[in-house]
Amino acid sequence: MSLENIKSPINFVKNNTSNETLLEKSKSTDFVRKVFPITYYHLSMTDNDMLKDLLVDKIVEDAKNLEIPDGWLTNKLMTSFDGEPRGKEIFFGEDDTYQKILEKRYGACINSVFDAPYKINIDEIWYNVYMNGEWQEDHDHIGGPYGSHYSCIHFLSFDPEIHEPIQFRDPLMQLRNLSVELDRNNYSHIWMPNIKEGDFIMFPSYLTHCVQAGKPTPNYPRITIAFNFRVLDYQGEMWND
Repeated sequence: MSLENIKSPINFVKNNTSNETLLEKSKSTDFVRKVFPITYYHLSMTDNDMLKDLLVDKIVEDAKNLEIPDGWLTNKLMTSFDGEPRGKEIFFGEDDTYQKILEKRYGACINSVFDAPYKINIDEIWYNVYMNGEWQEDHDHIGGPYGSHYSCIHFLSFDPEIHEPIQFRDPLMQLRNLSVELDRNNYSHIWMPNIKEGDFIMFPSYLTHCVQAGKPTPNYPRITIAFNFRVLDYQGEMWND
């Protein structure tokens, strides 16, 4: 069989057909599609100013003597991840005043996200304080004694003009190196949500994220409250195996 007899599966365009005509037919970039999107949930608390008045000074004072947890790479972060000062707990202490206030608001956020009956178990909850160039390395939240399905962060005290944003990493970054990403896609393996004070985000615990070192902000500390939870039941299906 000669080459002339082989029909091409591609419809080549004659030279006298302009690119403009082709773009008109294809509606420019209407042929671009996205697959397998990763979903996160972004809410905001309307009474965050009240929560700041209630908690910021207490957290800053209590965090001063907290040690960095074993296994963390950062050498500069005030966090209650390994536990709060005894007798001064916001969470899981004898005085549950603060915990009840936050439970009500965090519960309302999670209720807004779930679209069917559910049960969850919050296993870990802690605060992080950034005042003097603190940072935290790339990490995810899939570890721990129980594992977790989702993680949440409440930006209790945060000014996007002076504080470093949270940065997420594409979990497919390594696999993407097996292909070639076109410039037209404007792809970056780093993504930063547009955060403002009082925001509450919920995301899959497998998403790697970090906080870069920022400039000192002793008069306006960056404070977040984070927690992980495991879904025990969703739509009548048990997930706590």
